[in-house]
Amino acid sequence: MIRAHENPLALRAGILAILVHVVLLALMFLSFNWHTVQATSVAQVELWNEIPMPQKVAKPLPEPVPEEPKPEPPKPVIEPPKPVEQVPEPKAEIQIKKESVKEVKPKKVEEKPKEPPKPDPVKLKEAEKKRQDDIRKLQQMFADEDQKAQAPTKVVTAPVNDTPSVSAATQSQYAGLVDQKIRPFVNKQLCGTGKPVVTFEITLMPTGEILGSPRLIKGSGMSACDDSIDRAIRQANPLPKPPAEILAVSRTLTLNFRPND
Repeated sequence: MIRAHENPLALRAGILAILVHVVLLALMFLSFNWHTVQATSVAQVELWNEIPMPQKVAKPLPEPVPEEPKPEPPKPVIEPPKPVEQVPEPKAEIQIKKESVKEVKPKKVEEKPKEPPKPDPVKLKEAEKKRQDDIRKLQQMFADEDQKAQAPTKVVTAPVNDTPSVSAATQSQYAGLVDQKIRPFVNKQLCGTGKPVVTFEITLMPTGEILGSPRLIKGSGMSACDDSIDRAIRQANPLPKPPAEILAVSRTLTLNFRPND
């Protein structure tokens, strides 16, 4: 260390000496050869009693030559379509064509409504007379059945011409079967607490199916009760198959139904 009280010249000389050493070290560092020296290879020889046969050296496979990419074929040049020149048609031809189309339209043929054939007055009188006779016979049968039949639902056959009526036993038996089929569908609450009687007329097929709709002949005075029985008859369709004795007289039957019995 240089002391503070020593000569300043000595301090400068020390600093200069340090700088000279630094420069020398830098020159030596730059002039030094940094290449590594490879060591010489030493051959080793092995002694053999017999000379070994030289091994066949496999020929190296030729490296695959990369195929040059084939040049893409030139894209066909699409020429734009030439505009078609529109030749204006003469006005005279257009008018002729329009007129010819109008002439081709078929004319509507007005059909006159056919008049219905007039009914024969003689046949109408005979049909009305027959209807009145059937009603009188039905009324008489109603009176007889009210006394004899015990089933709450009564079946009355409408006789045709002078054909004898069905026996009371057959009617009573079939009425019981019809009552058992219809009664479960009746809503008694709509028929009040009295003993109403509702009369319906139906047309039966031999299979027991009802043809058409039930027709109300005599109501109970309560439309809700009448509608309930009408619905019950429809829901009970088909009814039990009627016996041949009833079908021989008529397929039109009258049902006297007492819902509260």
